[in-house]
Amino acid sequence: MRTKAKWIYGLITVLLVGLLAACGAEESSSKSSDAKETVVKIGYQKGNTLNILKARGTLEKRLEKENIKVEWSEFPIGTALLEGLNTGAIDFGHASDANGVFSQASGKTSVYVASDTPYPKGVALVVKDNSPIKTVKDFKGKKIGVTKGGNMHYLLVKALEKEGLSIDDVKPIYYKDAAEGRVAFESGEIDVIGTWDPFLAVLESSTSTRTIVNGENLTQNRTFYFVSEKFVNNNPNTIKIILDELQKSDEWANTHTKEVATILSKELKLDAKPLEVANGRREFGVLSIDEEAVKAQQNLADTFYDLKLFPEPIDIKKVTKKNPDWYPESVVIK
Repeated sequence: MRTKAKWIYGLITVLLVGLLAACGAEESSSKSSDAKETVVKIGYQKGNTLNILKARGTLEKRLEKENIKVEWSEFPIGTALLEGLNTGAIDFGHASDANGVFSQASGKTSVYVASDTPYPKGVALVVKDNSPIKTVKDFKGKKIGVTKGGNMHYLLVKALEKEGLSIDDVKPIYYKDAAEGRVAFESGEIDVIGTWDPFLAVLESSTSTRTIVNGENLTQNRTFYFVSEKFVNNNPNTIKIILDELQKSDEWANTHTKEVATILSKELKLDAKPLEVANGRREFGVLSIDEEAVKAQQNLADTFYDLKLFPEPIDIKKVTKKNPDWYPESVVIK
């Protein structure tokens, strides 16, 4: 009997061990299936910091450890990118200060999560070298080419205000893109062109020009990073990782001007030399959305509202978050 009991006990033990092993395998399988790969969709424009980050491939490697796949979407202009955010086509992207203002003015609610370092030397009002125009005061009565609602349009207004003039004292000519503006400038259709890097640097490299004024002490000329409302509420850690890798990429860009110019030259199909010049007059870096950034953006919004470029005033603070939890240690928080 004792032998039989031992046999039965041994059989029960074996069955229990097998059952526990099976449960463990099932639990492990369940955990594996639960860890499904997610996707973060990032929009970028050629020639900007996200373009550099994409080319380096470091973000994909970092997010792969979190079981997150990156999908990149290229957009021709910032307004299209912000529309992509608002329709859910992308989760994260970048656009200019003016693009952000007009998007909000049209009722969109993309959230500001960070900004690039200000780049005031990257926008300027330029004349041909043989032009009689010497100062902003000489703009009076002249034809000034800018893109309507662009960063150079804002610069023009601020430069005129500083000299006691207004937009009514000049003849603004609105061009749709950099190529059209350059043709108008070189053909003599306009006396002054408002332009921005890298197209400013390209123009300087190919045509004898003089800069009458750039953005220093007039406009910060920032690029901002935006996310959709849905994404910002559900994915603060993913935003933190993106900003951290972006800052690391920017630090690399600051010490590798030639390599950055080569990357962007291929993307933009432009000569690398003027791109080196453009990169040399800026500092790459990610900044938090602090009071200074909000104030500068609000001033831009108020200026365009005063010009009747949109019907109602907007409040930039409504699309920012106070004390957010998505800034990594690498980004300085003011």
